[in-house]
Amino acid sequence: ARVVQAAAKTIQVGEQFDVGAMQGPQVDDIQFKKILNYIESGKNEGATVATGGNRIGDKGYYVEPTLFTDVNDDMKIVKEEIFGLLESS
Repeated sequence: ARVVQAAAKTIQVGEQFDVGAMQGPQVDDIQFKKILNYIESGKNEGATVATGGNRIGDKGYYVEPTLFTDVNDDMKIVKEEIFGLLESS
């Protein structure tokens, strides 16, 4: 998990045309809020956020790449397709 955590911290977030950006913003406010709700759901169900999990800045729909630990197969973040950069280990 530590290797994945270290790798997640190196993911550069930015505009789609920014050189080096590996992750862009969510497409709209609906998807942005959906991603943040999944992160909260994971925490509420007992998963631990090892890195990320927060909004980036106050403009746009950017969310930090998020890595969860202490995840089990019954959690919503495992069962449903999120379409955001969330990872569990």
